[in-house]
Amino acid sequence: MGTSTYLAPVAAVCALLFLNGCSSTKPDTSLETSTEQTTSIPEALPLMQSGKPSPYRSVKNRQTYAKRTWIAQARPQTYARVVTAPRIQRAMYIPSISSDYSLDQDFDTWSRVFRHFQLADYSGNPRVQQFIRSYAQNPQSLSILSDRASLFLHMIIEEVTRRGMPAEVALLPFVESGFDADVFSSAGAAGLWQFIPSTGRNYGLKQTGNYDARMDPFAATGAALNYLQKLNRQFNGDWLLAFAAYNCGETCVSRAVIQAQQAGLQPTFWNLSLPQETMNYVPRLLAFKELIGRSNSYGIRLRATPNAARLAQMRINKPVDLRLAAMQAGLPASRLIELNPCFRTGITTPEHSNRIILPREYADRLAQVIRVMPAAYTRQL
Repeated sequence: MGTSTYLAPVAAVCALLFLNGCSSTKPDTSLETSTEQTTSIPEALPLMQSGKPSPYRSVKNRQTYAKRTWIAQARPQTYARVVTAPRIQRAMYIPSISSDYSLDQDFDTWSRVFRHFQLADYSGNPRVQQFIRSYAQNPQSLSILSDRASLFLHMIIEEVTRRGMPAEVALLPFVESGFDADVFSSAGAAGLWQFIPSTGRNYGLKQTGNYDARMDPFAATGAALNYLQKLNRQFNGDWLLAFAAYNCGETCVSRAVIQAQQAGLQPTFWNLSLPQETMNYVPRLLAFKELIGRSNSYGIRLRATPNAARLAQMRINKPVDLRLAAMQAGLPASRLIELNPCFRTGITTPEHSNRIILPREYADRLAQVIRVMPAAYTRQL
């Protein structure tokens, strides 16, 4: 046997050892600690039972872990949101927790929302009164809904006030999704802010078979606020028109404004001829403002929600089974799934997003668990 005969197997063994050494790199499970990267929302609370449909919007029931798949669009959307090139393209929401409001423990998050209402009081408007009377008939359901809202409220109001937007914006998911991040509408809109696919993509929300950024509460909040700010500028600072355009599209509202002007009417929301859904959309939001803002008067219980950071984000660079990670860290099996519905199979996809949302008190424990977990196999959808 010649020298070249011996060199071939030796070279193969050396190459194998080299590859094994490269694959031993530890995944990054660092906890975000800087004010620019740390995000916070109140701790997760129990959600409404999936068997009970929301009385506020026709949405699909929450998908179980085994069936977290895309729900096909059931019917075409009559009034698609026509989006011009937005001025603000950055959609990834990374809020700051350095504002003075975050440090004030003398009031809770709900009180913080009420303090920053900016719109006029429309509670006496007959169209608003209609929904106030309807919703007030079931204060227990509103209490349950407000519990669900408190999961995301601190995160949303933190960014709303940082941008100088009216706090009424933080209540918009009441109308859009019932504050459920894991829902699809019959028109294919998804998440807290009910982005349709095209508008979501226009505002930087990636959508694939196993990942949907529209269902990332942080990313979708940033995108929604960008879109609302753009609409507010387009309609000369009129927030009611901006809300209406968020529902039926800016082209629809612009056409209605022109029609009102041609008829000699002031182009306010109340004088516009819009689709029936949009005609009800803004009054519903204003009804929720009245009901939640004066909850004691309507017998609605608002859970105490401290005005403090309760959740954190952690960066990871490998696929992680969120259910398994939660159980190994001593959390309910569904907790990380509920906080991260954007990962449609329950397994993270670092190629699309390298961060997860987690309860702050479990951050260190989860970092240790995830660090030693093997990479999970992902199922392509």
